[in-house]
Amino acid sequence: MWRPGLKMWRPGLKMWRPGWKTWRPAFASKWVTMSFFPDMGCKSLVAAGDHVRAVGWLHPEHPYTKGDVPANFLARLKEFAARSGDSAEALYFGAFGGFHTCEFCGQAHGIGNFGVPSGALLFVAPEMIVHYIEEHAYRPPAEFIEAILRSPLPNTEEYQLITEPFWHMHRKVVKRMTQES
Repeated sequence: MWRPGLKMWRPGLKMWRPGWKTWRPAFASKWVTMSFFPDMGCKSLVAAGDHVRAVGWLHPEHPYTKGDVPANFLARLKEFAARSGDSAEALYFGAFGGFHTCEFCGQAHGIGNFGVPSGALLFVAPEMIVHYIEEHAYRPPAEFIEAILRSPLPNTEEYQLITEPFWHMHRKVVKRMTQES
């Protein structure tokens, strides 16, 4: 859903990152390494703060929890991943940092990230989390599994209402960062 003042990201438009003085083309010229963020940490590629909990930002050099996940969770997670663009827009996430190829097998690619609101917390995950679960036996934290099953889906009115406070927080951070550059 469009909001006044929101600079919407679409492939081929412009992106901004901390330290850049201007907006740059949002084309990725090569596959890039995804950043690692520990599960339940307060920082991710697209959001940070005491309200943020990173989930699924895996890298081969870091161990991760393995195990089975409930089928209803995986089905719901796929819906979130498919709506990552709607989620990013609703949460005022910035442009992506590039295309990502799975660093475990090289067989899957992704660019999206999404948020899952749960009370005062926002779980933030890359769309690649589905691949990590299906192909690499990753088991996300129980709190994330519960949040996925409880949260409304992106691009619904209920999701929009629940994510409104996070949108304002992220907008302030981006505005502050752009004024500093």
